[in-house]
Amino acid sequence: MRAYILSTGDELVRGRTLDRNAGEIAAALSAEGLTVVGMTTAGDEQPELVAAMRRACHAADIVVMSGGLGPTEDDCTRSAAAQAAGVSLRRDPALEAWLRERWAERGLTMPRSNLRQADLPEGADAVPNAYGTAPGFRVEIDGSHLFALPGPPREMRGVLADEVIPRIRRIAGPGDQVVQTRTVETFGARESDVGERIADLMGRDARPRVGTTAARGTIRVVLHAEGPQVEVAALLADGEAEIRRRLGKLVFGVDGATLADVVGTRLLAMGTTVSCAESCTGGLLAGALTGVPGVSDVFPGAVVTYSNTEKTRLLGVPEELIATAGAVSEDVARAMAEGVRASFATDLGIAVTGIAGPAGGSVLKPVGTVHLALASAAGTTHRRVVLPGDRELVRELAVKCALDLLRRALQQPVGVVPRTTSREL
Repeated sequence: MRAYILSTGDELVRGRTLDRNAGEIAAALSAEGLTVVGMTTAGDEQPELVAAMRRACHAADIVVMSGGLGPTEDDCTRSAAAQAAGVSLRRDPALEAWLRERWAERGLTMPRSNLRQADLPEGADAVPNAYGTAPGFRVEIDGSHLFALPGPPREMRGVLADEVIPRIRRIAGPGDQVVQTRTVETFGARESDVGERIADLMGRDARPRVGTTAARGTIRVVLHAEGPQVEVAALLADGEAEIRRRLGKLVFGVDGATLADVVGTRLLAMGTTVSCAESCTGGLLAGALTGVPGVSDVFPGAVVTYSNTEKTRLLGVPEELIATAGAVSEDVARAMAEGVRASFATDLGIAVTGIAGPAGGSVLKPVGTVHLALASAAGTTHRRVVLPGDRELVRELAVKCALDLLRRALQQPVGVVPRTTSREL
């Protein structure tokens, strides 16, 4: 069956609020085997919303929308749905009683405006909302089923899971058709480079369908398949295996895994301890690592040495080395990594120093230049990267590069030091 997602609210179309509901609804419907054929966002003007409802119902068998079920005059989902269906609004006595009961339970007097939430298009079914005071409804428009859900994400999520998905299952009937995706997470190459390695897998008629998306340095290879459940599972497994074969060490996980999760889990599994020294990232690397549950067993601490003085005092970086090579240099990064490893007596010491901008760059060291070093008993490796973007993005990417350096080192045989590299991300 085909599905369409419709969101309503002036705050969405004007950019004041990010629409997170549509993505969650799409994922839930896809997991049920429905093919999502489109998404639309409409404002709070009734003529616009009526037109959007009719287009959505013309395009799909199931339409799930969120928003516009509040008690104020600009909440026009109920009246728009009635107009789109060619029926009148009616006051539902059971809904009115339920609303009065909900307000009484809270010890409050219900404003008269909230009675609007007991209105339904003629012939519509109420959809209970156990998470708020805005009930939803289901109405048929041109042979399609339109489900209206509340806009607040917590309420939408609960009503979708408790009420709407079970009703959609009954409408769709029994079947083994599924729609599934798998996302292969990669880091360390541009999207164009990844795309070239898998170009022949990305044909429009390929099964599974393969595409790429870029998300702040992480390149995601998305595999999408539809069909019988057993067949889809095999397609995705084979597709993932082929992607891993072609992309090799660029792949660090699947389905939303983060570099911090992967590194933290690997450190814990190996019992390998690590400490970090940070300059331009100001503690963000330590923050990423401490987001992993249980990582305190292998991560005793970090040092943020933003000034040159503290690099010398806390990490033992020689003053003359900073004076000759500069704070943002391979030599200083190596000294920082070795110093923090010795200070915390850890198996590994990782360091990052760079120019995050917007000022401070030069011809030889432009903004975005970052030096990373990883010290171990086998020696110290170094990586220089030139990162794009503003200050926030440079710092975020520097953390990911440091985690990636750690990840790759943890994949090496014991005693092997990864070679020094220099590149642009």
